[in-house]
Amino acid sequence: MLLVQNPGYRSSCFLHFTQQQGGGGAGFDLILPAGWSMAFWIALVYRGAKAVGLREQRSLAFEAGELIFPDCCPDTPSSAEMNSSRAAELRSAYNRRPPAKRCNYDKMGVPTPFHCPWLELVQEWMLSCKDNGDDDLNEQLFYCIRNRKLLRLLNDVCTGMASQSKSCRQNTVQGYASTGVLTELQQSGRAIIKVRVVMLGRGAPSQFALICLPTQKDILDTERKRNHDRDFVEGLVEPIHRKSSHTEATDLKPASVLGSTVRPTIGFVVEGGYSHAVGKGSGVGFVSALGLRRLLRQRPDAVSRTTVLLRCTQSLQYRPALLHIVI
Repeated sequence: MLLVQNPGYRSSCFLHFTQQQGGGGAGFDLILPAGWSMAFWIALVYRGAKAVGLREQRSLAFEAGELIFPDCCPDTPSSAEMNSSRAAELRSAYNRRPPAKRCNYDKMGVPTPFHCPWLELVQEWMLSCKDNGDDDLNEQLFYCIRNRKLLRLLNDVCTGMASQSKSCRQNTVQGYASTGVLTELQQSGRAIIKVRVVMLGRGAPSQFALICLPTQKDILDTERKRNHDRDFVEGLVEPIHRKSSHTEATDLKPASVLGSTVRPTIGFVVEGGYSHAVGKGSGVGFVSALGLRRLLRQRPDAVSRTTVLLRCTQSLQYRPALLHIVI
């Protein structure tokens, strides 16, 4: 048999909030010859080993700020097949409920409540950025950025660590590094980036929650309310979308992912809930590279941390959260 050491999950945002080493899920992978799995399985259980399944593995990965396969690789055929089957099951369960007992997603401005439309998100952000050519829009593909060097630098820029240096010369170098990150994001038009969001106040993001782009006024209001009240209640609320009968009869186009809400959508949460490791509501998802570029450009200063707005699919309330890059 073979024993393969597994260091476990080591998330940078986990280290930021807990000030401890990661390693959730650390252990050994046991590889056995064909036909010997049951014998070893019974022996391990008799010696005190606890049997767990995919639910426990998903929960452990979520606490460490990670995702399990195929959710961690949305640009693979396995993830696309799983998302389509999951969306069909959720849509079927939704249609079995009476109209008075189910959420009206059209009025709430949620065009895709049962899946994460990565391709539509990437294409609409590329269309909104006029610097990109029309040739890239014809490609029906997107990909995840997995360059660890770029992800580390991008995480330093998002957390404000790239500008916290005492030397002026180092500040100048870090300024050039931030500019280089923005250039890399501009060139990665069809890319999405894995991120983790941690709530600043109340609430916990749910699956398929919207990660939206805040304005300068939203960030200033959040900082002012946090200084006065610890358990503040956010004020920004999505208005109810009402369509006239003429619009419903003539408009047959699908709803826009980017412009369906009052705040532009830059990504979605794949797995969310209350995190016991952080002690707050947390979620793991993906954001568009071009959306993240615009978010970094409109920050008040380079030292401040990156703040986004989260909205669950069954709620009209926007809630602020901190964004971290998962390396």
